[in-house]
Amino acid sequence: MRSISIRQNRESAAINRVLPTFLFLSLTLIIGWFLMTLKFIFLPLLLALFGTFLLSPPVEWLHRHRLPRPVGIVVTLATALALIWLGWRYLSVSFIAFYDGFPKYEERAQDLLNQARAITNNFYFLTPEHLKSALSDFSISNLAGNTLNSLITIIGYILVTLIFLLHFLPAYPTIPDKIKKAFPDQRGPLLCRAFKGIGHQVQGYIWAKMFTSLFTGLGVALPCLLFGVDFALTWGVFAAVLNFIPTVGAFLSVLPPVAISLLQPELASLSTSLWLTAFLTVIMLLTGNVLEPLILGQSVNLSPTASLIAFFLWGWLWGPIGLLIAVPAMAMVKFTCDNIDSLQPVGVMLSSKAET
Repeated sequence: MRSISIRQNRESAAINRVLPTFLFLSLTLIIGWFLMTLKFIFLPLLLALFGTFLLSPPVEWLHRHRLPRPVGIVVTLATALALIWLGWRYLSVSFIAFYDGFPKYEERAQDLLNQARAITNNFYFLTPEHLKSALSDFSISNLAGNTLNSLITIIGYILVTLIFLLHFLPAYPTIPDKIKKAFPDQRGPLLCRAFKGIGHQVQGYIWAKMFTSLFTGLGVALPCLLFGVDFALTWGVFAAVLNFIPTVGAFLSVLPPVAISLLQPELASLSTSLWLTAFLTVIMLLTGNVLEPLILGQSVNLSPTASLIAFFLWGWLWGPIGLLIAVPAMAMVKFTCDNIDSLQPVGVMLSSKAET
């Protein structure tokens, strides 16, 4: 009987160890399913939340200067939308100009293709037949159609996000008072501190990332201008936007100007492309390994591993927009864990330093 009782205790202890892990994994899968299924709600909601953290300081600044808060909200949103529209307008005009000027690159592209065909004498898998088969599914019309569908989807998300913002921004200043009234005990000040801390984390990350993106954009545009690469300012804008994507963004921002330098007739020189690649790579390394850790380390104490996990997770859930919000979303999760006793070990593991 005693051996049976000991065995039952061991089985019970094993179940007690496995059950929390099973429940955690199940809850994670359920939350992930909800986030993917209700993407059209949660994605604009999260974007509106980040927008509220970012836009509330200028709204409050205007309010302190005797401008009514509703008018300040309208002015701030109109300014933000105008900046987004100007950026989009510039990129669309640049894309049209690039498309119209593409024929001048065709001769150089044909030369590179001929060189590639010469290489196929040694690499059987790079035969023209294989290349033609690989490119058989590529269609300009399909690309244009997919781009149009993506634009319509993005416009829809922007409109829904704008609706959420119109509700969030007026309510943002009243949230601390509501928390204190809803939780009159010691939890009220703790929740208020956590709410303000999350806002400061997101604001610090976005402003710091905007500064590093500006540096990255200039670091790409100036060498392109120096080497005479077409659409140099456009590649700088692309680099500034892609800098919000961790790790992969820096790599993607180097490819377009280098490719154009290879195809541009007046720059059709391998040495020029190699020098441009070296310049841009050094700039990306300095930004990613020196400037960003120096600035972001003071605003977001998030480890590179946590950022990478967030990059893959949110990119898998919500696509390209998920890549942009991955790090601030993970920063919110980390700060929440830091302020909940039972989750503080998770916050420590997500941080870049041993102390939180």
